[in-house]
Amino acid sequence: MIKTIEVNASVTETDVIVCDACKKEIKRNKFGEFDDFYRIDKTWGYHSDKDGRHDCYDICEECYDKMLKAIGL
Repeated sequence: MIKTIEVNASVTETDVIVCDACKKEIKRNKFGEFDDFYRIDKTWGYHSDKDGRHDCYDICEECYDKMLKAIGL
């Protein structure tokens, strides 16, 4: 049997979110929560030119709307 003790507790919390498109800081609302944003989190699989690549982007609502308009949605 292995018994463990907690030596060092580490807690992290998000301090700032910045839009990866326009670099605008995504603000906290009056409840202390961040305004809504779009997270793109993709790990590319086999049979792609990006095999094994991991992309992660946070996009503000304004840039999300621009992105949809740019692709015709």
